[in-house]
Amino acid sequence: MITKKNLLETIKKIKEAPMDYGDNPERIEKGIEDKLRDKETPFKDNPSFPEEQPDGLPSNWEELLASKRFKDVVEKVKRYTGFEGDVSTQGSLMSLQQTLMGTLRSVMSFEVENKEYLENLAVELVKKEMALPEDQLQFDAKIVPMGGIDPEGFQMQGEDPSEEEVEQQFGVDNESAEDDVEEFITAMEKFDAETAKRRFINALIQGASKKGHYMFELVANELTDRNPNIVNQYGVLMSVNDLMYWLLPDGVIEGQFGQGGFAGKEEVDTETDPPTVKARAVFFPALVHELIKGVMEILGTQGLPDDPRSAEMVMNKTDTIPSEIWDLRLGPIIWEKFYESYPNKLFDEDLRYIQNYLFSRFSALNTEEFFKVSREILRGSELGKDIVNKMVNQIIEDLKREDYEEDEYNREIGNDDDDGLSGLLGSLGITLGPEDDN
Repeated sequence: MITKKNLLETIKKIKEAPMDYGDNPERIEKGIEDKLRDKETPFKDNPSFPEEQPDGLPSNWEELLASKRFKDVVEKVKRYTGFEGDVSTQGSLMSLQQTLMGTLRSVMSFEVENKEYLENLAVELVKKEMALPEDQLQFDAKIVPMGGIDPEGFQMQGEDPSEEEVEQQFGVDNESAEDDVEEFITAMEKFDAETAKRRFINALIQGASKKGHYMFELVANELTDRNPNIVNQYGVLMSVNDLMYWLLPDGVIEGQFGQGGFAGKEEVDTETDPPTVKARAVFFPALVHELIKGVMEILGTQGLPDDPRSAEMVMNKTDTIPSEIWDLRLGPIIWEKFYESYPNKLFDEDLRYIQNYLFSRFSALNTEEFFKVSREILRGSELGKDIVNKMVNQIIEDLKREDYEEDEYNREIGNDDDDGLSGLLGSLGITLGPEDDN
């Protein structure tokens, strides 16, 4: 018979172990676990997450996503390294870090001899896997030495705009706001909604880009012809690196970034015709990651406010190194959920390019509808899949119209304005207000 004391002890253990580790012995760093339990992450109270508690052991959605991602990371480490036992112990961590450094030296030696080949291979791989139309984007991809990533543009802390600028940029007249507290609150709520939306889109972008870390497997034959060990070495390098995001305290990881420990960087130049994705990375898998991230950034520009200064304020608030660390942790599973909502036809060879249009149109939803759709996608609900399917069908119909494809692609990357989104959402029973019509 279970006594009251045993019951209370069981409840205490459950509360202290919110992560679902299954039967695996590995555990994440205690500080990270605490932040997940207490929802002290950049996703705290983000309206994109369902309000209800998920089924199972995790008490919130961040824990649920983290549980799945951590298991995936541990599995990859054991697959590529052949390591047996608990990879999260202090002894294992030290051993894996030594393996990582040795592997890195071998990888960099190979890449010095094959630099130009790998740079071209990365571009062609991304263009093929993302089904990108020819001549719609330019790519400037380079593998650089360790420490060769320009740290400019990275920020450790978000920038909070002044109340006056929020009032001005988010639709509230200064004089009116002084006399009407409700108008001021509305402006702040709109700004907060835009920043929450940007946070979720960033996670999706990092999640989609993270798959680039392992896309070397798609060109394994080509790489093996040049070095029979390089494919497994890339696997060791990327899987152990992923594991460190879960085993090292946030302060340690942030400190490494603060000392210039960047593996890659991407920039987008929209002034060129067509736009240019510029990527720099210290090894091939990271270069693929940065190229994908740059393309996704272009496709996701519809998710920012139209006004340039308003968009800048949102990015200055959200795009930080600590937030990116969490995007790298949870983003892959968030993206996986998004990917699972796709109808089967989107995986047909002749329709894969529609995936790019879908992400852009999803990003362009106004904040209220964006949050509603996101919640359904994370839940894995039939409603979420139905909405995505309708969006896909509408995109396909649009592209069938004469001369539509070129105009639509230009619009999706921010070079054109029209009411196509309103028409699409109308077909889904979603009505945009006047302030969202642009």
